[in-house]
Amino acid sequence: MARFDRDDAVEALAAVGTQFVSIDADDVPAELLAAVLAEGERQARAVAVLEPPAPGDEDSGMGAWHVNARDEAHLVCSGSGVVQVVTPSGMVTAWVGAGDVMIMRGAEHRYRPLTTQEWVIRHAGPADADLGAVDTGRAAQPWPT
Repeated sequence: MARFDRDDAVEALAAVGTQFVSIDADDVPAELLAAVLAEGERQARAVAVLEPPAPGDEDSGMGAWHVNARDEAHLVCSGSGVVQVVTPSGMVTAWVGAGDVMIMRGAEHRYRPLTTQEWVIRHAGPADADLGAVDTGRAAQPWPT
């Protein structure tokens, strides 16, 4: 189950179209996918194995502040990681692990695996589309522990 650094995290995240849902299943329930992705976009795009960054690389790639062009519904299959999301009421930190589903609808965020993590990636758009990540230029900040 995702853990948050704020008591009002669920409400703050909802304000930017972000949600973390814990499931007790091998895959994201169809009704949850249907609430996020259109028919024809709900298939797994990839299974990604993500490693903790090398020292000095914590703020590059997914670790840099970015916005993705497409709605997402990703399942964490294993390992642990941290996601930070910018909301109107300030930063929200979520620690995620196996069984967590991250739903992101265009919010500014960054991600860092803390251990080797496996994710099933799903997102909106045509079959050949990627996430369309755009670096926001927000300055790196220390990662929470």
